[in-house]
Amino acid sequence: MSLSKNEIKFLKSLHLKKKRDLEKLFVVEGVKMVHEALESMHFDVQGIYHLEGYQHPKMSEVASHQVSITELERISGLKSPNQVLAVIHQRKNTALNTDTDKLILLLDNLKDPGNLGTIIRTADWFGIDQIVCSPETVEMYNPKVVQASMGAIFRISLCYEDLVKSIRSLQDQSFKVYGAEMHGENAFTTKFPVKSAIVMGSESHGLSEEISELVSSISIPRFGGSESLNVAMATGILTAQYKMQH
Repeated sequence: MSLSKNEIKFLKSLHLKKKRDLEKLFVVEGVKMVHEALESMHFDVQGIYHLEGYQHPKMSEVASHQVSITELERISGLKSPNQVLAVIHQRKNTALNTDTDKLILLLDNLKDPGNLGTIIRTADWFGIDQIVCSPETVEMYNPKVVQASMGAIFRISLCYEDLVKSIRSLQDQSFKVYGAEMHGENAFTTKFPVKSAIVMGSESHGLSEEISELVSSISIPRFGGSESLNVAMATGILTAQYKMQH
């Protein structure tokens, strides 16, 4: 059965943040991403919209709608739609869990969705399961964040809360909280305690002054002429450095 005009309009509207916020839903696209969503223990899939021939063992557990390629193109946010699109319920905002010995990442006012998605993917690679974002950080359900995470968004716990409060809570639980800055202790010689957290600052301005005053500054040594590192790349380097020690 063809999609109605209202259904198409609704599905297209979920590509807009204000509609996602209102409905508490978001969209993922492509075979890999939809498979990850269907296998997730933390997210509930409301429905999938797929071309003829698409199959997944858990399809029968959710509302499934076969659509034409024209309909898929109309509801997709991609230039080249890939077989299937899923509508998923947003996860309730979780709180920071300080009862852990794993490295925790905190993100201060990151704006670029590609960077956030890549950081989520990097955290998943290194076995980090908590990321705390400032309220000003880009929305995790932004389609570019979701796609750049390559499915990791379904395994990582992201929460949005006041970072000053988060940092103080971590310090109260004996965490050493570091902030990545241009000038600080050499990250390659830093001895990271097991209970560590790293704060990454915004692409344009770095750490906010209030955050910088609360943390221990660390820096990735520069050996060439570039003025700065991409924040997602820097996160990967610092995370790897921590993992080499633990």
